[in-house]
Amino acid sequence: MKWSDVTLKQFLELKDIMQIEDETDRTIAIAELLLGLDVSNLPLSEFNKKMKELSFLKEEIPNNHIVRKVEINNRKYNIDALLGRVSTAQYVDFTNYMKEEDNITKVLSVFFIPNGHRYNDGYDMEQVIKDMESLPVDIAISESFFFSRQFAAFIKIFQSSSIKNLEKTELPKEVKENLIQVVEDSVNLALSPLSLNSAK
Repeated sequence: MKWSDVTLKQFLELKDIMQIEDETDRTIAIAELLLGLDVSNLPLSEFNKKMKELSFLKEEIPNNHIVRKVEINNRKYNIDALLGRVSTAQYVDFTNYMKEEDNITKVLSVFFIPNGHRYNDGYDMEQVIKDMESLPVDIAISESFFFSRQFAAFIKIFQSSSIKNLEKTELPKEVKENLIQVVEDSVNLALSPLSLNSAK
């Protein structure tokens, strides 16, 4: 077994299981979740053998598995996350979802578009959000990382450009400094959900 065999839903459940204090209870819960085992009647030797399949949990989740097409629950999706090509509606939804906690399925749904459709046009958005739970976690993490990095770069370019334009104006120095501070504060506010989510 490897990280690509773990769905996003399982990964989110795994995060909760890791909060279980008792190591035995935690290990049993992990086995039941990822291996689908009912350990109550399983001989200990068999249980220990099965647990070796979970050695991948000690490894980092790869964050470089970027895909452009994927099939989830017999539905085909195209992934288009280049910020220069996303619609305004996608951008607004992305920034709003980034402010929410436990939002990764919603964030991903912004960029995973059912084959033959445009964003949020002629398909069930709730179904897409639900499908994201079945996405392999390595793809989910990779795509989320990619989206977040692009967004952060875009915001920083916006900040730099806005400040340069303000510095060229003939506004009074104090007004100019206040406006620059507003731009910097706005950028920090826009980027704060990214730092909160990446710390989780």
